[in-house]
Amino acid sequence: MITVNHFRNRIKKLHYVSGLTLSLFIGFHLINHLYAIAGPERHIAIMDIFRKIYRNPIVETLLLLVVFLQVITGVRLAIRRKAQLPAERLHVYSGWYLAFFLIAHVGAVLSARFVQHLDTNFYFGAVGLNFSPSVYLFVPYYFLGVAAISIHVAAIHYLKTGSKMMSYGIGTIGIMTSTIIILAFTNCFQGRAMPVEYINFMKAFFGN
Repeated sequence: MITVNHFRNRIKKLHYVSGLTLSLFIGFHLINHLYAIAGPERHIAIMDIFRKIYRNPIVETLLLLVVFLQVITGVRLAIRRKAQLPAERLHVYSGWYLAFFLIAHVGAVLSARFVQHLDTNFYFGAVGLNFSPSVYLFVPYYFLGVAAISIHVAAIHYLKTGSKMMSYGIGTIGIMTSTIIILAFTNCFQGRAMPVEYINFMKAFFGN
């Protein structure tokens, strides 16, 4: 007979394993985004290299399954968890935002690819940051999405090890990475030229 604690431990293990797998992809994804510092062309060139791996039908299907498992197990664990310590609350709150971000981001990418038939390259990610009024939504949306990853990891690292210095370091690196990506995608808020199909895509939601 499977006890409640045994079932919860299985959920935690599944969340941990799916989280590690997803972190590998996210790491490469963020490295790709950091290449935006060198311009859209460089970013797209690196993305084309990475896509040879994660756009493989088998790998992509596994990634989608991992995202699904990460969200479902994370939500279940968060609902049942009584967060008391500040680090516990940070872990739970950042987890809730990550669940929202993963659903919204993956859903938007899949919709753009298979419904709108857009290449979800640099310009797909950048158009919301270079178009008004969507910039006021997408700057905090993307910033918090990247920052929440590092805060989530930093919080659980502190809870497991008690290392404040390492935990602060993890959180700081994530916030700095998020800031650099936003600045790169917006050309330090001076704006980047966007292809007309991406502008039209954004206008469909936000108007002129």
